Amino acid sequence: MTPPVQTPRLTLRRPTGQDIDRLLLLANDFEVARMLERMPHPYRLADAEAWLAAIGQDDSRMDLAIDDRNGLIGGLSLRGLDETPVIGYWLGRPYWGRGYMSEAATAALGWLFDSRGVTQVEARAMTENAASLKVLAKLGFRDVGAAECASTACGETRPARRCLLDRDTFRRLTSA
Repeated sequence: MTPPVQTPRLTLRRPTGQDIDRLLLLANDFEVARMLERMPHPYRLADAEAWLAAIGQDDSRMDLAIDDRNGLIGGLSLRGLDETPVIGYWLGRPYWGRGYMSEAATAALGWLFDSRGVTQVEARAMTENAASLKVLAKLGFRDVGAAECASTACGETRPARRCLLDRDTFRRLTSA
């Protein structure tokens, strides 16, 4: 995604060192981290620096900052770009319930389907994460069965739902 992708309220862009303060503030929240596979808790400066250093090192992965034009409010990743991509995302708690994630994910998926020739995207969300499951349903993902997500923050594997979205369904829903 070069240049950044703009939506009415957001910019999806490559994270930078200037995001570290907000990243530490928003990611160091157990209520955020517990719903994610790879986010540790507590979230420390070393975690932020390691994440930023890894960006761009793997061509099959894209990590994006979700920016409300006042700074980072969350993140979105697309992993497995050379296979069936997997989307993952998070928002800082002050930004929950405002439609930001649906807006950001719609933009990222539109870019992915348009530019990479992808025909299908996968997502997993913990069964207790009703907000994430709602976002996935709104985007057109269909639940294809049980899965598990290993929560780094909780130190355990949690029940999840595996969801798939095909390009035609996404196009039909976003063009309506």
